[in-house]
Amino acid sequence: MVFRYGILIFTAIAILMYGILKPHRNWDMVAYVAAAYHKDGYRGADLTRETYEDIRKMVSSRRFTLLTAGEYSETVFKDSSSLEQQIPFYSIRVAYIELMRLLKKTGLSYARSTFVISACFAALSVLVLGLIILKTSVPMGMLPIVVAVTGYTDLARLSTPDAMACLFSLMGIYSLMAKRRMVFLIAAILPLIRSDFVLLSGLLMGYAYLQGTRLLSLLFLILAVSSYILVTKLNEGYGYLTLFNFAFISSPVPYPADMVMSARLGDYVAPYWLLFNTLIFHSHAVIYIVALYLFWLKGGWQMKEQTKFYGLFALPLIFTVVHLILFPSDHFRFFTFSASLILVWILDSLAQPVAPAAMET
Repeated sequence: MVFRYGILIFTAIAILMYGILKPHRNWDMVAYVAAAYHKDGYRGADLTRETYEDIRKMVSSRRFTLLTAGEYSETVFKDSSSLEQQIPFYSIRVAYIELMRLLKKTGLSYARSTFVISACFAALSVLVLGLIILKTSVPMGMLPIVVAVTGYTDLARLSTPDAMACLFSLMGIYSLMAKRRMVFLIAAILPLIRSDFVLLSGLLMGYAYLQGTRLLSLLFLILAVSSYILVTKLNEGYGYLTLFNFAFISSPVPYPADMVMSARLGDYVAPYWLLFNTLIFHSHAVIYIVALYLFWLKGGWQMKEQTKFYGLFALPLIFTVVHLILFPSDHFRFFTFSASLILVWILDSLAQPVAPAAMET
């Protein structure tokens, strides 16, 4: 028991230190720092000045040049109206930005807080993943491998809310498996972290509804959807077509508020082909293929353990598929939590005997 918890704690600490000591300092850091200062009331040239001064103090001169080079990044850097037009893409990550603002009061700069938050939440995610593994027959020694293969190291380094979303997603699945009512609260919170994770809120509440807690499930599903709508409205978030065109059709444009939506069907199909070509070479693809093969091999036998089946396989897989259909992004960090749960399900399934019916087939 001591050895298992030792592996768990060591892995979490390793992820924490890796994220803090080796931050990626990706461009999203600029956007989230700007969103935080925008919440503080800065506008126009003042917003640009505060944002980039904060960034400049945090990164090397070479990195700063990279963050402000290129047509898109340079325009955002030089034109305050362009910077302000990027903010609606990021200000909807309410929980992440508010935590940044809270840490600012403790003396941590906005730029530094972006990756410190990620490192901390990635480490906490590892702890929750370990607790989930304890509910299976998977040895704890597999935890570092699962963490490395599915991308927790990336989550810890990036200046994004993805590590926070990963933690609450895992907590939601853990609560569901442990049959705890905390799953309802988590479903309501998820859209405040990443608005697109309202999909997971719906899946969690759908499963809870089927398990008999119908009234609570409906109430918290309504609350989650209301949170999603309210956050989008209050932060003047861009609509779905704008997000899709910005991310996949137009190269990142400095003035998204003025962007013209494409009317060509081919422009909307092409991103799915590009996603397919990227996904087949990614480690997550192997996980999904093996999981589907095991599901076919064992038939419906694993349904006997419904909590494991739905929590570790069905819900994460449905979330991933639906998310990719709606938003064919190759940012696979969005699916770190789901890939890790599915990998745990694979390992747990391999530890179980094959059903007699499946063997006869």
